[in-house]
Amino acid sequence: MRKTISLIFLLLILESAAIAQSETSQASAAKSIQPAQTPAAIDLARTDSPAGVSITFQPAPVRELKLTAGTQIDIEAAYTVSSIDLKPGDLLTFRVLVPIVVDGITVIDKGSLVTARVAEAKRAGHWGKAGRINWIMQDVVAADLTRVALQAQSDLPNGRNGVKGTSHGGEVATKTIVLGALMAPVFPIAPLALMSGFKRGEDAVLPAGKRFVVFVQKETILKVPADR
Repeated sequence: MRKTISLIFLLLILESAAIAQSETSQASAAKSIQPAQTPAAIDLARTDSPAGVSITFQPAPVRELKLTAGTQIDIEAAYTVSSIDLKPGDLLTFRVLVPIVVDGITVIDKGSLVTARVAEAKRAGHWGKAGRINWIMQDVVAADLTRVALQAQSDLPNGRNGVKGTSHGGEVATKTIVLGALMAPVFPIAPLALMSGFKRGEDAVLPAGKRFVVFVQKETILKVPADR
């Protein structure tokens, strides 16, 4: 009987020891397992930032630069247009040819958009009258997206640029006089002389790539990143 009781106690002790050892092994295994780190977490771990400190990116410092009135800007027509297709109020598009640099920083890039407004657009007419296009400069878009006011002439704020077609007025007038003199003895009113007046002049054409020089109308402050 005593042997049986002793055997039972021994079995209970061994079972308790086995359970305790199993729990210890599971705890050790749990500690040894580490969560997988994403590339972003690895990159952050490599930084020297203290834990809990957020990382912010500072924008490049901005400089205020003065674009003086009268600054010369070389531009060219972006598209070909004709007086036959335009009317007053239409917009014309040009592009900057040479970048504008102030204190070593580019404030107006090459290719920047330049806008002008059509002030006059006339088709070619009878009696050899030529067509013409006149426009007033509007502005150019600077590097900080400021619209810088422009003018066509350095000393005239309301000055205009323009192109004109070929006139045949002199040719028509000469033909009218000659035909009138020749036909006068036959026809008191010379129809051929009058018909010569139906010859039209040529429409004005502003070809793509035609160059002009325009000027900054007034002093303008531009805010441009210093690292440009």
